[in-house]
Amino acid sequence: MLQPFLSANSDTRLKNIISTIQAEQNKIIRADMWKPLIVQGVAGSGKTTIALHRIAYLIYNYDKHFFPEEFLIIAPNKFFLNYISNVLPDLGVDRVGQSTYEEIAFEVIGEEFEIEEPNKKLARLISNNKSEAEKKHCETIVEASKFKSSIRYKNILEEYIYEIEKRILPDEDFKIGKYVFMTKQEIGYLFYREYGNLPICRRIEEISKHLKNSVMMHNGEIIQDIESERKYKVAKIKAEDMPKEMSLALIREAYDEADNLMKQVTKDVKKYVTAFFSNHKIMSPIKYYEEFINDYLEILTVGRIPIDEIRYIKKTFNDNRRRGMIEMEDVAPLMYIKYMIHGIKTKFDLKHIVIDEAQDFSEFQFFIFKKIVKSNSLTILGDLAQGIYYYRGTQNWQKTMRVVFGEENEPQYLTLKKTYRTTEEIMNVANNIILHLVDTLNCSLGEPVMKNGEPVTIKEFEDQEEMVLQIQKRLEEFKDKDFKNIALVCKTVEECNELYASLNNENIHIISDKDAEYNGGISIVPSYLSKGLEFDAVVIVDANSENYTDSEIDTKLLYVAVTRAMNTLDIYSIGEITKLLSGKNRKC
Repeated sequence: MLQPFLSANSDTRLKNIISTIQAEQNKIIRADMWKPLIVQGVAGSGKTTIALHRIAYLIYNYDKHFFPEEFLIIAPNKFFLNYISNVLPDLGVDRVGQSTYEEIAFEVIGEEFEIEEPNKKLARLISNNKSEAEKKHCETIVEASKFKSSIRYKNILEEYIYEIEKRILPDEDFKIGKYVFMTKQEIGYLFYREYGNLPICRRIEEISKHLKNSVMMHNGEIIQDIESERKYKVAKIKAEDMPKEMSLALIREAYDEADNLMKQVTKDVKKYVTAFFSNHKIMSPIKYYEEFINDYLEILTVGRIPIDEIRYIKKTFNDNRRRGMIEMEDVAPLMYIKYMIHGIKTKFDLKHIVIDEAQDFSEFQFFIFKKIVKSNSLTILGDLAQGIYYYRGTQNWQKTMRVVFGEENEPQYLTLKKTYRTTEEIMNVANNIILHLVDTLNCSLGEPVMKNGEPVTIKEFEDQEEMVLQIQKRLEEFKDKDFKNIALVCKTVEECNELYASLNNENIHIISDKDAEYNGGISIVPSYLSKGLEFDAVVIVDANSENYTDSEIDTKLLYVAVTRAMNTLDIYSIGEITKLLSGKNRKC
């Protein structure tokens, strides 16, 4: 029953596979809703489809308790959301919320920033035409990005927030005149212990209420004391042997002084409470983060983090700010500052959250996301083998989830090993590629369900012109096969543009970061933008040994490119083919 659906074209199979749910997929769909669920699934295992089906199952079974609007899908980008949008109505879950991480961040922070295109950094890192100096600089970029995405960075940010707390909290008693209404020790207890779990601004609000109440509770006895003291002063003045005019002036002064003090403890309390906390002006999240980066980060990390990484972070941040931008790695810290200092006014009434392509989330992102939604009901799906944002993403599910959820809320961990996208021949090539990293990543090889596909074609060419002629010939052959979606995958954008110019075919479209949807046809795709998509036929362009080395990122990019193919895969190179493809693969 499954085979006909798997052999269908890519524009229909995402919907059709829903009616062919397999055992390992079914286990995920029906997993406990209230416990965090991590799904490590190989490429083409149906992670996205299963995630959508899981939401449909939960809504159907808990329809008396929850509404579809209380479920949320977090996708990596708008392109991806558009790609799955047609499936949701078919499952009866079209009212389910859909968002990107950036959209949620803007809502939380309350300010909109232009986030630097994440693939800009990736494109720089994957370029193989680098000088020795550039290679060394790229190493600094990677380590700095890993640091900013880590829980260590969150902990250092907390040290800075503690400094803010000390600046905000006055080191004195709260008093009006000579009357002490609350000692600094009592205020400190309220600030750090009683309300220590609240954002700083909320703590100030609560303590301000205490101060006002304390004044109101004692103002009666204080007014009596003021009146008694005034009577005593007046009596003393009258008893003095002085001119009448001077005596009247002193009496009037005593009355004015008492009246002012009474007014302070009855009518001007709010002004005094506000003035008590006025030694530090509350700033916006971005202003605090600027201060942290420029004035505190180097001091707080001395001896712990290499100075060249800190200087790179500082320079990059300030350069971006001058252009009105921030890096993706700055989003989680800004959200955390907002959460810790201002509090979050946006209310997230969510019962269940699905995070797709979760291998691209960092420890810090998972941590702050769990904080703001206040829920352990999450389905987290990803594939470590496709973690091309290796400098900020997750490298180990168990380690990351232990940090995020703690030992007491250990997530359920399930795997999807069967791949329903590609043929056995294509998956054999993909498995041989990812074997280079399988022990490092602690992930499984794909087990193809589809058998007896076309052999994978691997060819070496002497020059660009010869390779382009072969691509044109292959595109003509694809027409006879009725393939609707064809991808020519190049490693970088520059290579995509070069190939586009060489083919000179108006029916071919280059997929870029700016595209919001995929409309099928023949597309030229940078390797890193092909992730999450699938095509009837894929041609990998110029997979030579210089373009795809045995580095972690090149291995992952080639694996991603190979696993986009459903039915047919061609791998071409100018010169010697990459060593990631063994001689065994040539016979597939």
